[in-house]
Amino acid sequence: MTATPSRRADAPPPGTADQAGPILRAEDVWVRVTPRGQHDPVAVVRGASFELARGATTCLVGESGSGKTVLMRAILGITRARPGVTGGEAWLWPRGAPQAREVLEVAGRRRRRPLRTFRRGWAGYVLQHPCAARHPCRPGAPPARDSVAVVHGGADRAELTERTHAWLEAVRLPEPASVGRLHPHELSGGMAQRVAIAVALATEPELLVADEPTTGLDWSVRREIVELLGDLCRQRGMTLLLISHDIAVVRHMAERVLVMYRGELLEAGPRGAFFEPGPGLHPYSAELQARAEELESGQPDGVISIVDAEPPELGCRYAHRCPLLEGDPPFAATCRGGTPPDVRVADAHRVRCAAAGEGT
Repeated sequence: MTATPSRRADAPPPGTADQAGPILRAEDVWVRVTPRGQHDPVAVVRGASFELARGATTCLVGESGSGKTVLMRAILGITRARPGVTGGEAWLWPRGAPQAREVLEVAGRRRRRPLRTFRRGWAGYVLQHPCAARHPCRPGAPPARDSVAVVHGGADRAELTERTHAWLEAVRLPEPASVGRLHPHELSGGMAQRVAIAVALATEPELLVADEPTTGLDWSVRREIVELLGDLCRQRGMTLLLISHDIAVVRHMAERVLVMYRGELLEAGPRGAFFEPGPGLHPYSAELQARAEELESGQPDGVISIVDAEPPELGCRYAHRCPLLEGDPPFAATCRGGTPPDVRVADAHRVRCAAAGEGT
């Protein structure tokens, strides 16, 4: 019989997460990449600033290709993009340790230490395509055992194996010892995602980032996966950042929402600002939800991943498709050629929109 993974000793009791302050704050993060065959880097994340509340579930939403994954992987130092992070700072508040500050930009040719090295195992990351990210000849148990060893490095092999099976059992996999011997191609999509979650959780992180964890899964399995993530994070006092363009999942899970478009964070606020009543103050937030409803209703034009014209370098990145600019309103000049302001609507709600600044 396997042991149940213990909750962190310094974690709050289930259902009483300490939300007195943030666990992570990022300020003015820029990420640039050099496309193949080109010499000049292109900005794929542009001045992103956000905060994650401790113990809360925050959803980072936007179309495919908006920069969601690049942003979080760059902050955590697990991206191979070059030149990578070229500006920005981050602060984190580990339990039982002093506040840590990190300057994220590249120093010459050498990348400064990534945020995750402040405290090994502080953040866990669930990859979007768990099978593609794993070695095809390596079963599921060894990666999970490697993660367990981060926390329990002095344990013998038998104890590491027992703890590994306990984590596989915690993600509701039947017969964890047998599943742990299976290779990626022998797992269903849902099983592969559960193994990936177990690998990420086995370091007992304070922050768990789940990157599109429901991609390619049918609805019944999607629901099981997101409920599993929510339950595990609540039980263990972890903070969850869910990256998704699945509005139905976001509506079900989110306590806070971050909206990203073309590398910029356009709106951030509590769940009620986007759902019930919603739909957010930025017109892009409303468009995302409208298209999601079209998709759910089966209308042929209900597509979330949109191929649109290249946005302008000056002004708002969304200006070329913004419905609020019809009729050339007074704030149009700021939208098309100026710098859209970050408007603080409330203490926990801000929007990057000139129309919001005009009270529209």
